[in-house]
This record gives sequence, structure tokens and C-alpha cells, in this order.
Amino acid sequence: MRRDRTHVRSGGLNEHSLLAELGGAYERGWQPADVLHVTARSGGASDVALTAATMLFDAQIRRAAERAPVEWVRQLDEIARRHPCPAHAAGAPTLADGLFRACPDVTRFEIEGLAFTWKYLPSFAILTPPPSRWPSVRSGDPSAPTPPDTRILERIRALLSKAESTDFPDEAEALTAKAQELVSRHAVGAALLAGPDSATDPVVGRRIHLDSPYIREKVLLLTAIGDANRVRTVWFTRVQIATIVGTATDLQQAEMLYTSLLVQAGRAVQAAGTAGRRGSSATSFRRAFLTGYAHRIGERLREADVRATAHAAADAQMPITKLAPILARRSDAVDTEFRRLFPVTRDSRSRGVDADGFHAGRDAAETASLTPESRTVGR
Repeated sequence: MRRDRTHVRSGGLNEHSLLAELGGAYERGWQPADVLHVTARSGGASDVALTAATMLFDAQIRRAAERAPVEWVRQLDEIARRHPCPAHAAGAPTLADGLFRACPDVTRFEIEGLAFTWKYLPSFAILTPPPSRWPSVRSGDPSAPTPPDTRILERIRALLSKAESTDFPDEAEALTAKAQELVSRHAVGAALLAGPDSATDPVVGRRIHLDSPYIREKVLLLTAIGDANRVRTVWFTRVQIATIVGTATDLQQAEMLYTSLLVQAGRAVQAAGTAGRRGSSATSFRRAFLTGYAHRIGERLREADVRATAHAAADAQMPITKLAPILARRSDAVDTEFRRLFPVTRDSRSRGVDADGFHAGRDAAETASLTPESRTVGR
């Protein structure tokens, strides 16, 4: 069937319907980065460009820079950085003008296709207030978390960056172990600073967008890291988006660990090869490898967390018996918020995996010793 390439030359029902459907998706819990992710999965480059242009123009209309939650503005700024377009420029007179400057080849077919896609996006848990709930001017949010210690975060980022770039497995293992120690100690410090009610570090949700291949295995890795750091994870298969729930401190650090360990897992599976297998058998081996890797990494991160927590309690001159209830209350707060956001969930069922690949993955994770004092960096 011949595709309609008729260009839209005036702001009319199609353009306004696109804005209306975007606004409807926002009200159902979707955030800008989520909409861009789901559009990129099913559309082409022109759809992504049109989506970015529409969202940025919509942000102008709504004065998002002055009214939207900080996380919303951060997403828009990232979209503007990756997809710069004149539609975001101040003073753009009409939506149609903005779209044509950014996307000169836009067609009615593309506009109507996006509007249809957005119209039928399902409801999502609302993690930040949608546009209808924005104030006339954003003010200080009393529920906003205390900003994490940037010095510690930079140290964690530096360690993980070195772990990703080094060609020496032992060095990567020791650097990742040290990063997890800092993560655990920082989390304990934040818990002690927050006090018994944890009011200064509220529980929030954040979405993680995943891409093929090996989506299920990536979710397993994300979940394993979250479990070791008091973070809950829920996965939406249809849209390939995970939501992690925890304190702001724990979420930021868990996301950093996930980003780095995903790179390291990819390197490990490449180094392992396919045990001489081909085609679907090779794919099954890699999936099983990554599954085994995620399981063992989770075990080792939890072991490291226990050790680091004990060390942090000693540094604070606090018996572990007094620290444990504080951390337990934080975990209970996370569970409560998770149940509020997702009252109906089910555990993902494990499917059969290639046994050789699974154990090869566990072996690869086993060498990633999380006891840095037992290894020499750069060995």
C-alpha cells in the first residue's frame, strides 16, 4: 500500500490531537522519557524526532520549566539535548510551525499514527504529579529527598568507570567490590542521618528503560542488584520498562551499579564464547550464562552489603542490633510504597535454561570477588 506523504501545512485537528493524546498519556502516569522509549521501540527515526518536537513544544505551552517536578524537567532537558529542534525555541508561534522546522517531512500518516499509539497507552503508576497537578510556580517540595553526597557518588562513579574500562578482570572485580562497599556504607550513613522516621529520605519510584537483546536477563540483573540494596523492582514486559522503588539514595546507587555491571556482564559473556554452539543453541547458552551471572552477582552483593553494614555500624560506634531495626524500617517503608504503587503483581516464573551456560555464568560472577582486601588491584 502506498504510504501517504502529504505534508501538513497548517495547525489543525491532527496536530492538536497529537498534543491532546500526549497530555492524556501524561495524566495516565507516563513521563516524557517513557513516551519517547515506547515510540522508539515501534517507530522509526522520524517518529522519534516528531515525538521529541511535540513533547518539547508541549513543555513550552505548559511552562514546564517553572511548574513541572524536577525529575520531569530533567527528562525534558535530556530529550532536548539528544533531539535538539527549533520547536523548543522560545517564541515559536504555533505547533505546526514548530513541527515543520524540526521535522520538515512530517506527514498526516505519521501524526495520526503517533496519536493512535499514545491514545491506547495503558495506565501506569503515577510516580510524579502529571501536568494537571502542577502548581502555577514550582516551589520547594517538602517531600523531596536530601541530595546525596556528591563526593561519595563521584567516587562510586569513578570506581565503576575504571571497572568498565580495564582489561584486567581482577582489577574490575576489586573496583566493583569497592564500589558496592561505598554504596552500602553510604546507605547506612543516609539511614542514620534520616533518623528513625526516615523523613529526610522518602521512598520514590524511578523507571528504567531496557532494550534488546536479552531483556529478561537484564531484568534479573537489575532485580538482583536491587535486592542487595533495599530496592524493589517490577517489570512491564509489553513496554520493556522496569520500575524500581526505594529511597532516593538507594535508587541512584543501584542504577549506577546496574549500568556498570551490565557492561561487565556483556564483556564476560563475550569472553566465554558459546562453548562451540551455533544458532539458537548459542543464544540459549548466552541467556543461561547471563542468568547464572545475575544470580551469583546478587548473592555476592548481598554478602558484601552485610560486611559493609557491619563495618559502618562499627565506624558509627553503634551495635548492629540497634542499626538493624533502622534499616528494617526503611525496607518496610519501601515495601509499603511498592504495594501502594503496584497493588497487584506476580513473581516472574523462571524458565528452563541451558545448564552449562548457567553454571558458566555463575563461575564468571564467582571470580568477581567482592572482597577487595583479598585481591591486589591490577594483578
